[in-house]
Amino acid sequence: MGQRQRKVNEAIGIESIRAVVDDFYDRIQVHPTLAKPFEVVTDWPEHKERLVHFWWLSLGGEAYADFQYNVGPIHMTLGIDDAHVDDWLALFLEVMQKHIAEEHVQAWHGRAMHMGCSIRMLAAHGAAMAQQSV
Repeated sequence: MGQRQRKVNEAIGIESIRAVVDDFYDRIQVHPTLAKPFEVVTDWPEHKERLVHFWWLSLGGEAYADFQYNVGPIHMTLGIDDAHVDDWLALFLEVMQKHIAEEHVQAWHGRAMHMGCSIRMLAAHGAAMAQQSV
């Protein structure tokens, strides 16, 4: 990770990352379009802790837990489409703006948008594969 990215995680801090993740996933569970795909989560405290760690790493932090991430295949099985990604990004931005400084929001949201693009591509690939098997 580059020095600039490392400064993002340090500037935001683990407690603020935790506050964003906690608030975001509390809202996800009651969101009109996002709650359904996330019904597969059975242990919300563990899921949130994994996501705190994931974002800490994504923003340049060092691993402090032994979680393994397999983001692509997991999202491909959930029926995620462009509208879900749009809603996810909008809600994530709203929550970040509540908890962290705008300069850090832009850096973190940029990373989230990059992930959103990846999830869109994986979802499109999964849909094309499903059509081919019919």
